[in-house]
Amino acid sequence: MADPKLDNEKISMDIVTGSMYSLNLLRYLTVAIFNPQLKSLSIGEFYEQWLKKCKHPQRLTPYSLGSIMGYLYCGILLAKEQWYDLLPDERIDQAHHAWGFSSATYTSPKKQNPSIKDAIRRMRNALGHGNILFNVPSDLGKNRKDELEFEKRVTIKFFDKNKKDHADTFEIEMPLLHLTMMVKRFHAIAYQQVIKK
Repeated sequence: MADPKLDNEKISMDIVTGSMYSLNLLRYLTVAIFNPQLKSLSIGEFYEQWLKKCKHPQRLTPYSLGSIMGYLYCGILLAKEQWYDLLPDERIDQAHHAWGFSSATYTSPKKQNPSIKDAIRRMRNALGHGNILFNVPSDLGKNRKDELEFEKRVTIKFFDKNKKDHADTFEIEMPLLHLTMMVKRFHAIAYQQVIKK
């Protein structure tokens, strides 16, 4: 019988490992870009040489849960507190599709109709406390014709509990594709405010 806690711990370890390898690949790619002798390497040749340097027994995918997690941390968790004040008070069930909430499933007993601002703050809390869960379908990758299959089918669930009121919980699950839309929208709003200063 599967142990959900152990499965989640293994995914967490995969996230950390993937992050390390993705950053390592970016490092070697940066070196190759600025080295005239390596500019003529094809992407495939570069990747094969990188794998040899890693001495890893399996093929590694640079676009991994680790790089995705880094993106979410930078886009949601590391955002400045004052940027959250820029977010709209519009309810997520009525939000423009560009926010990515159209496919979200959520429960929020205390605020049954949370705003975009509330939802993103609660997601930030969940990230900060490590209360997230990746759902990676076991048959992922079978539809080779859809370039966005990974982003459409991998979902991330965020769970937040108010420490002062344990009945005040918030849980939301969204596909990666829509999470990246949300982060981009949030970034665009904050960016406009910062460049005005």
